[in-house]
Amino acid sequence: MTFSSMSGRTGAAGGGMGTASSVTAEGANSSAGPPLPAGQEARAVSAAVAWPLRSYLELGALPTAVPCARLHVRQVLWEWRLDALAETAELMVSELVTNAVRASADLTTGQYPGQRLAGMTPVRLWLTSDRSCVMIHVWDGDQRMPIRQEAGPEAENGRGLLLVDCMSAAWGSYMPERSSGKVVWARVGEAKP
Repeated sequence: MTFSSMSGRTGAAGGGMGTASSVTAEGANSSAGPPLPAGQEARAVSAAVAWPLRSYLELGALPTAVPCARLHVRQVLWEWRLDALAETAELMVSELVTNAVRASADLTTGQYPGQRLAGMTPVRLWLTSDRSCVMIHVWDGDQRMPIRQEAGPEAENGRGLLLVDCMSAAWGSYMPERSSGKVVWARVGEAKP
């Protein structure tokens, strides 16, 4: 897998399989932003889609997707000079992509024809920034919305959304208007007024 940076450099981004791109506000391709929701959720999310800094990464729903997504976030935020947000953003992405990979484990067909290859379910990650905060969007093909669980002290799972809730400035989820699956988003840092 390779990533392409806004400065035009290309380099290796670790194991796994996927494609990545970073685009400026002028970019007009499928990686320009996540599928948008309808209704009130659209206001919270749509402003971030127009932010000037954007990055997109599509990975197979494999265990190796999580470290690849973390590395992508670290490198993109370094390039955007948002190093102060990198550690928290990496943790958010780790939790959200882990959940997306788990949710995608048994999916092989999509709601809409031609949207998914048999046997390989994608997980998609978008990063956008207004240069002071980062909005993270993670899409997976499962229609079930995330539910924050109260994990017991001995539980091995169930704390991911609790971490997202505690460490993000805001987070939520929605079903895209013209796409299958769901998008879970989190904002790290405070947006410019």
